[in-house]
Amino acid sequence: MAKGYVDNVVKFAGVLGVLAAASSVLICCASDPPSESASVESRAEVAGVAIMPLGDSITDGAGSSTGSSYRAELWKRMVDLAGYSIDFVGSHRSGQLPDIDNEGHSGWRIDQIAANIDGWLGTYKPQIVLLHIGTNDMNQNYNVATAPDRLSALIDQIAADVPGVTIVVAQIVPALDAAINGRIVTFNNAIPSIVQSKVSQGKKVRLVDMYHALGNADLADTLHPNDAGYAKMASLWYSHLERILADGREWPHLVTGLESGQTAPTWLDTVEASSNVGGYPCCNLTRMESSPRNELTHGGSSALMYSGSDNSATGPSYSYNRVFDVHVPVSSDTVLSYWVFPQQANGTFVALDFAMTDGSNLRDSGVLDQWGTRVHPQFQGEGGHLAVNQWNLVRANLGRLAGKTIDRIHLGYDQPTGTGAFRGYVDDIRISDGAN
Repeated sequence: MAKGYVDNVVKFAGVLGVLAAASSVLICCASDPPSESASVESRAEVAGVAIMPLGDSITDGAGSSTGSSYRAELWKRMVDLAGYSIDFVGSHRSGQLPDIDNEGHSGWRIDQIAANIDGWLGTYKPQIVLLHIGTNDMNQNYNVATAPDRLSALIDQIAADVPGVTIVVAQIVPALDAAINGRIVTFNNAIPSIVQSKVSQGKKVRLVDMYHALGNADLADTLHPNDAGYAKMASLWYSHLERILADGREWPHLVTGLESGQTAPTWLDTVEASSNVGGYPCCNLTRMESSPRNELTHGGSSALMYSGSDNSATGPSYSYNRVFDVHVPVSSDTVLSYWVFPQQANGTFVALDFAMTDGSNLRDSGVLDQWGTRVHPQFQGEGGHLAVNQWNLVRANLGRLAGKTIDRIHLGYDQPTGTGAFRGYVDDIRISDGAN
């Protein structure tokens, strides 16, 4: 048989095989509706996740030092931490971040957003909408009793315009004015049942509580968050995006080696609570230190140095210093890890600690590290697993704290007996979900 004829038969058979495989894929998948994460992910692979920040001046960025609202911090988390390609979409542009597109319209109420939303959605076709709206309805005392109905209708409008879109609806942030805030509370109380009704109808709608995440200290003026408040909003949006995208990857909430461009300490050498602990015996120091230094690091060029002096052999001797102001929701698979370099035996009585929004803490939670030792400064020192003058990894699953939210990260020294100086370094701090 001629070689050319054989080659053609082989090629033809190969084509048939490819067509058969393709048709089998179409047949098997045609009846399987994509999940929320699958529909978002398939489009994200090509152009990034299309996210529309939608709302009023809070979305635009009033009160933010850069006019970036929550969007700059959210973009940083999604791209730099989670590793996603995202595309903020919208007709409005504001702020200082790599992608300034949004639909944040200063002074607008729910009805004004509804009057324009069809055109925006038709143009930009977002996969996810982050909706924070209603503040101006409350501020203007505009038909407050029917504001929940307007919000409900707006959600339906968005879902109808972009089939399959995921809408994350916020209970809006508080206000400093008591009358306005009272109206906000009433409005917010109606939102969970609205969201649940949409879910029951098969719509992809989620609820996020911004109201209880922010306090008075997080507001720049009567209505608008300051930079700290916007960072908390970003953290909450980010946590909900994890559940929406849900592709199994690790989802970092905080990753810092104290390097330039990474999360820096909010407080330096700031004691939260202390007993019988003074400054390191030099330099006229009077309290425990906790600040970045460059002389010894685990990786990079900076680490968090701690030092002090235990002044009582009978105790209690402790110092818990504030380091990071955060807002990190804890899930069943959230993991904490960090590296510590104690420079003497006293320096092993140290651990990171959390202050939770409900008033509880990490050290008294019973959370254990990889050695089965409590993540408590005293037990870390007594456990014997932290070697002096070398870097030691501490890693703990935080599932025991699931459902709680980390409000602050502290660095603690705590030793019931023993006196003398202590000093060391902490580096490469990481809090993430789904870490192996």
